[in-house]
Amino acid sequence: MLDLAFFRSHEAEISCINGYYKFAKPFSLYGLLDPDELKLANEIKALFSQYAQLPQISGLEDIHLQIEERINIDSTSKPEVIVSFEQNNIYTGQKHLIALYNAIKAKKTLKIHFQDFSKSQKAYSISPYMLKEYHNRWHVYGYEHKKGKIYNLALDRILAIDEASIFKYREQKAGDLAFLNDIIGFTYLYDAETETYAALESVKIKVDLPRANYIRTKPLHHSQQELSKETNETHVVFTYQLRFNNELFAKLLEFGKDLEIVEPRHLRDKMIVHIQEMAKKYGI
Repeated sequence: MLDLAFFRSHEAEISCINGYYKFAKPFSLYGLLDPDELKLANEIKALFSQYAQLPQISGLEDIHLQIEERINIDSTSKPEVIVSFEQNNIYTGQKHLIALYNAIKAKKTLKIHFQDFSKSQKAYSISPYMLKEYHNRWHVYGYEHKKGKIYNLALDRILAIDEASIFKYREQKAGDLAFLNDIIGFTYLYDAETETYAALESVKIKVDLPRANYIRTKPLHHSQQELSKETNETHVVFTYQLRFNNELFAKLLEFGKDLEIVEPRHLRDKMIVHIQEMAKKYGI
């Protein structure tokens, strides 16, 4: 009865014959959206379009048409974009997302044909576990059966993907991807000579104000701590628990002269050498 009252409150003509209720003439709830709701629907469509290529949205490609058809949104009008996400529409690895996503869900071992930047081609037999995006570039993490360890491969350098039936899918273990909590970016550096991975260590940086406020409000890593005893009116000192990789070094470089690496010594020395080489390029 409440439903009937709701319909009637929206001017639906409902008749009752012998205890049966029916619409006296066609009625649709889709016609009840007011201009503000129509505008919101248009904005939702605009947001959806930015993620239309992601595998999580596979199978929902017709949503745009359904929205336009059912609530009469003019498909020729261009909605005002209020929220914009960082994206790279020409990223070449995008085409592999759905295949990798489905393989992870189905727990299938894959043979991934890969070409590095030196044009060297290799084939990896991977039990894939995770897709990770960093700075608009996707990587797939998984267990490489021939090497017997966790690998990550950049999607933009994948040539082709096949099923690798000769290897049984290896289930992910609890510690396989634990290193992701200890890094910035995607690289887990491995030293072939010592057969060891980059160690977890304390990183201390000193950042000049007001630039340090950007790091305060958007931490570089979840382990970020501010050392109040070493902070003053000119700078802020932050500490992290991290494993060194190229992305960490690149992130620190972003802050230029406003940032100084205090610890560890090897990272500070690396920055010194980098600055010296940059100075040479500029004739300093």
